[in-house]
Amino acid sequence: MFDKTPKELVLKDFSNIYNKCQSTFELVTSRKYNESLVLLTTAETYAIAEKAYIRCDTARELQTAEVIAFFDAFEIYYFELKQVLFHDDDDFVSLKNRLEKMKDTYEALTASFHLL
Repeated sequence: MFDKTPKELVLKDFSNIYNKCQSTFELVTSRKYNESLVLLTTAETYAIAEKAYIRCDTARELQTAEVIAFFDAFEIYYFELKQVLFHDDDDFVSLKNRLEKMKDTYEALTASFHLL
């Protein structure tokens, strides 16, 4: 566990963030979703993101354009998810597009790190 590089660790964090975002999308677009489960999953996602922010802030090698692009894509997705959850803005097409952008930035990031 402790022999992983900062790049491997942040990729793991980002993978978890993306997977949880996929879960929240599936939950909010289902016919009858459990709001408590969505809120819990969203909170878990944000906690992982905060840990990743700190990891990137302390490891200079993680301060790349690809990392920034992923964080930017996540932040936009997170904002739009909050619009769906707390306001009457059910723009699921836009939310799905934001999720796709996260996927694209994650793939670009893994390619730039030459790890997968």
